[in-house]
Amino acid sequence: MNYEDNIPNCKVTLVGDSGVGKSSIIGRFVAGIFSDNISSTSGLNYSQKYYEKEGKKIRLNLWDTAGQEKFRSLGRSFYKDSYIILIVYDICNKASFENIKEIWYPEVTSNSEKIRIIAIVGNKKDKYEEEEVTDQEASSYAKDINANFFLVSANSGDGIDYMFEKLIDNYFDEEFMCKVEESKEERIDSIILNREDFKSNSISTSYNNCC
Repeated sequence: MNYEDNIPNCKVTLVGDSGVGKSSIIGRFVAGIFSDNISSTSGLNYSQKYYEKEGKKIRLNLWDTAGQEKFRSLGRSFYKDSYIILIVYDICNKASFENIKEIWYPEVTSNSEKIRIIAIVGNKKDKYEEEEVTDQEASSYAKDINANFFLVSANSGDGIDYMFEKLIDNYFDEEFMCKVEESKEERIDSIILNREDFKSNSISTSYNNCC
């Protein structure tokens, strides 16, 4: 068995309008790089990073959505098993923040796991002189929906490592991990029950058809 097979996985999903910097945030966190020439993601982008703190190891699977209209309704299959979700906006683009309220947060809550860690993330804090969304406005909204709030800059790297560290700490929290395991067990039980119901109905239908 490969050593890496023993390391638990954690799916991290980033959503938000096109151009807010989701790919740049991942690039800064995973590779420590930033490029102004990163083109808008087409469809889905996947990256991976191993993370260790205080003897705890985890493999982060980071998924980045395109943000374009045709990719907004991704459905439950995309959010499946994602226990950390970052909803990103550009602090210099008011519309990208308003779309969190109107599009992205409803999309996330409708399709993601019941047990989850959600963060509202304001990117481009290095351009604070051009901001259209104040820290107070964004943090107040995050508080209203019981989400974490972070201001980061993919350009300078400011706040990126701190954000992921805090989110991973929340994920490793004993109470949260217990809720995750309970959620998984409930899902397995539900699948088993559905299969048993299907078998029962199939047998009943077959019997009725032949007699």
